[in-house]
This record gives sequence, C-alpha cells and structure tokens, in this order.
Amino acid sequence: MPTLTFDIQKDSIINLIDTKIGLKGFLDSVLFDQNGADINEIGQWLLAFHKDNGGAPVISELDIADGDYDAAQNTGKVKFTYQVSVSFGCADIFRTDDHTETCKFQIDTESNKLILFITDHITRDTVDEF
Repeated sequence: MPTLTFDIQKDSIINLIDTKIGLKGFLDSVLFDQNGADINEIGQWLLAFHKDNGGAPVISELDIADGDYDAAQNTGKVKFTYQVSVSFGCADIFRTDDHTETCKFQIDTESNKLILFITDHITRDTVDEF
C-alpha cells in the first residue's frame, strides 16, 4: 500500500482537535498547500488505477468530498472525487467519467505529518475464479 506524507502546521492540528475547523477544511489546507503540488502527487497515484483503461487517461477536478476522523486515535478516512478523461485520438473518441476513492490517513502529532495510505489497486486474476 503506497503512502504519501505531508507536512502539517502545528496550529492546524490543534484547530482540528479542538474542532475549530472541520475535517474538510483541515484536509484542504494540508493537501492543497504548496500551489497544488501535494494534491497533484495524489492524482498521480489515482491515475495508476486507470492506466489499463486504454487511451491517454488524465485526472482533473480532484477534490475532497467527505471524510471521517477519530480524534482519539488520530486516524481517519478521506473520500476523493475526481474525473478521468480518456482520449482515443485515432477513433475520435473522448470520454470523461466521474470516480471516487476512499483512503485512510493517520496524523502524527509528534512530527506534524499527515500520512495518507493510498488504496491498493485491486486486480482480478483468473486463479481467483476457481
């Protein structure tokens, strides 16, 4: 399971724990920081789920839809929504589909890090069918 680690401002963690900001606001501030570089890194991992769809997949409209947070354990889940556009230039076919992916995360309050666990891409093997 791939993991991505993001820096968090200490006051952001305190505001989340004290419920001064909601989870979505907290995650937006962490993942959309640095001019979108962090969210682009997540997009690259999500793009891997669609590499076998053919065409040239591109992710757009990546956003945080929902999430859950357990303050006692400093863990939670975040649901991403995004669009995948695929083009088949020779056939003049362009398609855009909406997708969601839920990932677990952990907040390390000692090192001020958010650790995002990218869900493994599940593939089906014919051996599993028998």
